[in-house]
Amino acid sequence: MEKFLIRNEFGQSQELLGEELVVPGFEEMQFILHAWLYDKRGGWAVTERSSGKRITSGPAGTEHAAQDQLERQLKLHGKEALMRVLGQGKLSS
Repeated sequence: MEKFLIRNEFGQSQELLGEELVVPGFEEMQFILHAWLYDKRGGWAVTERSSGKRITSGPAGTEHAAQDQLERQLKLHGKEALMRVLGQGKLSS
């Protein structure tokens, strides 16, 4: 586990404890798998670091599926759509 300091989608500083996920074709972006409150229970989320926006999430116990779920969503919608959703966020460096 690694600590990541981000500015979340509301502009507040937030520290995430998690791991980086690398997606082929999206290497210039930094995705972080971390714990998150999901449906009033524990779970996980994948957040894009530069924008602080959650891309996908799931219930506790399904973390092993996070990489596949992220890749499916990104391939389904594509990089151009993701960049529109992220808005003003800069690419992770």
